[in-house]
Amino acid sequence: MLELFRKNLFIYNIFLLLYLILLRISWFFIDAPIFEMKPGILSRYLYQAIGIDSLLIKFFAIALIIFQAIQINRVVALNRLTSINSLFPGLFYVLLTSLSINMMPLYPALLANTFIITMYMEVFSQTRNIELPLKMFNVGLYAGLASLFYFPYIIFLPVGCISVLYLRTFKTKDFTRATIGALVPYILLATVVYLTDHLGDLLKDHFVGNFALLDMLGYYDWKDYVIIGIYAMTSIIALATANSFGRGLNIHVRKKISVIFLSLVSAILLTVFVVNTDVSSLLFLSVPLAVLMGAMFLSLEKQFAEILHFILFVTALLFQYVV
Repeated sequence: MLELFRKNLFIYNIFLLLYLILLRISWFFIDAPIFEMKPGILSRYLYQAIGIDSLLIKFFAIALIIFQAIQINRVVALNRLTSINSLFPGLFYVLLTSLSINMMPLYPALLANTFIITMYMEVFSQTRNIELPLKMFNVGLYAGLASLFYFPYIIFLPVGCISVLYLRTFKTKDFTRATIGALVPYILLATVVYLTDHLGDLLKDHFVGNFALLDMLGYYDWKDYVIIGIYAMTSIIALATANSFGRGLNIHVRKKISVIFLSLVSAILLTVFVVNTDVSSLLFLSVPLAVLMGAMFLSLEKQFAEILHFILFVTALLFQYVV
């Protein structure tokens, strides 16, 4: 199956969509679990408009994830983050976000991931000295938009700035531009909700009650522990073999790969400090981990990579349809 995705041809995204539908079609026939992840104000408005478990939101989730997967593959291809240009990063993003029925709902973090992917496109484009002030503004803008869907993602504002610092010379005014960019969507939204007399929603429901140290939800079944193990083992292997990822690549690409690792570590730390941490919190890791998994599987012997992917794929199907 992996051979279908070893080449990055746009037409092959049809197979990626079919792969996603196969993993997520079970959600159309059962009620999704109630999730505890605290939504940002734009997530709340979206859920009020189209529901949390409606047919419309299920189709919207599939469309969103395939769009995100295509964008991840685009970021990797444009920046040559892997030795071979393939669809593997997007493929593993689809797999990581669909490992069990507990990960099926359209979580706020999944919505926010859209803007984090776009933010990193802006971060990586700053190795070229073209329109740098606008690009720094965009880094903040996309981090701000992400945080409107899930407020703890505001952490990616400093993470984005640190990433730029690693890629090029960074000045104080660059951070100012990014901060202004992050404030713009808040100012615009605050204006709208003030005019509609709902400013209290923004102040009370969005900012308050998002962070707590090791606020773990009480109950985990054995499937949750397997999924946590998959994420944990993959992250540990990636971090332990970090030096091998940039081998044979130029210095600019190696720095960009280091930025992916920074994003992964930041996402891991975020799971420790948010409220209601459960298996859905692993979605924080899904974007950087998908890129690193794509690179790792490309470096494996083809037959072994095929077997390993088949085990992960079958596990996801079993968790949804059998056990």
